[in-house]
Amino acid sequence: MIKLKNYQLYSHFIILSGLISIFFSVYSLKDSNAFFPIIFFIVLAITTESLSIIISSSAYISIGFAIGLAVLISFHPLTAALIMFIGTMFCIQKKDGRYNHILNSSFYKRLFNGSAYAISYLSAGYTYKFGIYLLPTVKISDFSILGIIFSVCTYVVVNTIIYMVLFSLIEEKPFKDLLISNVWVVKNLFAIAPLGILMAIAYTNYGCFGVLLFFAPLLLARYSFILYLDMRNVYFETIKALSNAIDAKDHYTNGHSYRVAHYSEVIARKMGLLNNRVDIIKTAALLHDIGKIGISDYILNKPSNLTDNEFTLIQQHPIIGSKILNDVDFLKEVSKIIKHHHEKYNGTGYPDGLRGEDITIEASILAVADAFDAMTSNRPYRNAMTFTAATNIIISEAGKQFNPIVAKVFKDIMDENREMLINVS
Repeated sequence: MIKLKNYQLYSHFIILSGLISIFFSVYSLKDSNAFFPIIFFIVLAITTESLSIIISSSAYISIGFAIGLAVLISFHPLTAALIMFIGTMFCIQKKDGRYNHILNSSFYKRLFNGSAYAISYLSAGYTYKFGIYLLPTVKISDFSILGIIFSVCTYVVVNTIIYMVLFSLIEEKPFKDLLISNVWVVKNLFAIAPLGILMAIAYTNYGCFGVLLFFAPLLLARYSFILYLDMRNVYFETIKALSNAIDAKDHYTNGHSYRVAHYSEVIARKMGLLNNRVDIIKTAALLHDIGKIGISDYILNKPSNLTDNEFTLIQQHPIIGSKILNDVDFLKEVSKIIKHHHEKYNGTGYPDGLRGEDITIEASILAVADAFDAMTSNRPYRNAMTFTAATNIIISEAGKQFNPIVAKVFKDIMDENREMLINVS
């Protein structure tokens, strides 16, 4: 007998629930007079789902929520579930130069996505009706304002939970951590919601043609986001190029900046920092040693212990790095983190001798990540420590060298999910 894994049992349950809702959706159409509008919105649903912006193998941004919201407040919840289920099943998406459609991609994955959409829109549709029941007179055009608020919130909650539970079971990561790292998805849905409301109003007053008037702004919003992603990618590629230049100068620490960036990101996400703060920390980690450009190669690559004078010169690299980046507007915050990543919690660090909470949490995270990689990497004057030994030192230095909260979070990561920390992609 084949034993199914937890995520397989869960996905089977979601698909079964989705298909049951679709069965009732199809049955409910037998007396419907809105055949053409339903076909029209199905075409729009397929089109918008085909224009989803793929972020990674497990994440994408869909502009189809605008169509879905317009449908669920204009039709019966069962009809909305069916339209968006079909839109998901038959969409055509381009990935890595290849067009993926229902005939050449995972049918099971499409079935899960379609079922998740059906459940989400069905739940949102009925909460819309509940909003109408509670406050029937508070409306925008012919639509309940409270119902719209209820439906958007319900969709966001239900859809997010369905996917985060799945990813938590597959990746064996805490549900809360995944939820925090995907807050940006929720923001995207709320940003698209007004277009869906406008489409519903246009459909009520002007029919299908009215909906098309708002389809162009939807495409413009998608194009603007693609430009943002392209700019963001160029930004990080530039940062990586600078990081490579730093590592090339100090060949004993090759790959150090990438590992520190990875450790910093994992710690920051575990602490619940927002995505924009995580991005800033990653950038600071990649560039934290940029000041070594101003330090003699002889000192950087010296195979023996440094003299007091040489160590004093090395201590200048956070200041040099901060000055290099401070003149770049979008790196000003990064420059401050870099300047203070060698400060110690007890005030004995450098260059400013900051103490305790005067050291930003970003600099404190970078300090732990930097120290951990330094201890677990080979140096010309010593061999690398084990991860356990390095972790024990970080814990023993909590409240002295390191921020105790950051040190505790680091230990929790090592205890609960060490692979997440040490597997650097």
